Amino acid sequence: MRRSYVLVALAVTTLVALAFCIPLGMLVITAAQDRALREAERQALGLSPVVVVATDRELVNSSILSTEAGHEGRVAAHIPGLGTIGNSRAGNSEIDGVRATQVPGTADVPGGRVYLRPVALPRGLIAVIEVYVPTATSRAGVGTALGVLVLVAFVLIALCAFLADRLAAQVVRATRDVARTATNLGAGRLHARTRPSGPSEIEEVGTALNVLADRFVELLAAERALAGNLSHRLRVPLTALRLNAEAMPAGDDRDRQLRVVGRLEQEINAVITEASRPLVARPRLECDLGEVVADRTAFWGALAEDQGRPWQADPPPAGITVPAAFSVVGEALDVLLGNVFHHTPDDAACRVSVRSTDTTAEVIVQDAGPGFADPAAALTRGVSGADSTGIGLDIARRLAAETGGELRIDRGDLGGARVSLTLGRPLP
Repeated sequence: MRRSYVLVALAVTTLVALAFCIPLGMLVITAAQDRALREAERQALGLSPVVVVATDRELVNSSILSTEAGHEGRVAAHIPGLGTIGNSRAGNSEIDGVRATQVPGTADVPGGRVYLRPVALPRGLIAVIEVYVPTATSRAGVGTALGVLVLVAFVLIALCAFLADRLAAQVVRATRDVARTATNLGAGRLHARTRPSGPSEIEEVGTALNVLADRFVELLAAERALAGNLSHRLRVPLTALRLNAEAMPAGDDRDRQLRVVGRLEQEINAVITEASRPLVARPRLECDLGEVVADRTAFWGALAEDQGRPWQADPPPAGITVPAAFSVVGEALDVLLGNVFHHTPDDAACRVSVRSTDTTAEVIVQDAGPGFADPAAALTRGVSGADSTGIGLDIARRLAAETGGELRIDRGDLGGARVSLTLGRPLP
């Protein structure tokens, strides 16, 4: 932006300077030529009285040599009866033309121009005084004047560029400050604020950004407080649920219920901890996808065995690292598998498999249920074609998007839904 400001200022100032300097330069050249011709006219007028009364060539020649132009050999007199006296450069046609019209004129000759002035003599005769004006004389001082004009133009252009650069620096500095603050806010550094400066428009943007940041902090604090309060309120029914599970007769059912209650306690504690942690303090976690898949398929596989549901969970490959926490990936898998158990008959088969490449890892959940009537709508948060909240698939979709992957829904080999959760893998 700063460079653009300077370039625009240079272009505009250059055009303005040219618009003034070119006519002024032409005026200087014309003025120098007029000055030289006026000097020639003055020389001719000074010699006119001598020509009128002259009857001797020597008198006229001495009068010519007494002038500066005559001494330099630039004056001549064409007098009827005496002939041409002095150094003449004009042709006979130009001289005869002035005699005929009796009007002063000029004519181009090699090396410059000549000024011809008619002088009336007794008995109706016409003499012509010739003054030669060299090209160097008609251009005297033109180079200096043009040089001054060019110098002034360059000074004006440089001054304008400097002022434009100072103005652009102020605008760019204010814009960069706003951009830097916006970047810090986007990175979770919510304490970042800008100092409104620069033009009034950018100053208004900086002020609005600070107000937005303050409002965002207020809303985020309220949301975190609400999440923490709701999670804390779940502890009472959770304690009752644990007491009921511990009161059950010893056996597999009691152990399974206690594991579920323990997992629920972990999730509630994680929500409370996450709600109280600043955004910038949140670490970037990684986990082994195979371990998460093995853990969740073992949990849901036991439930499938109780229901008599056909269940197939292919052993996941080892060493598949994904950029997300163990609990977050497990939550997404619970959503996908929970949908199978919630929305398909007990005898509908379910298959879980994992595939991976160097850049992505894919978890595929297939079932033999009725599938999704509208796969696109199913991925919209809050929209559900069945008896649910419509949030679960959006949780999985957001996880995929945060890691650079995607969530796809289509028909699978078992005849029902095929849900593919693709996660991006971190670079080595």
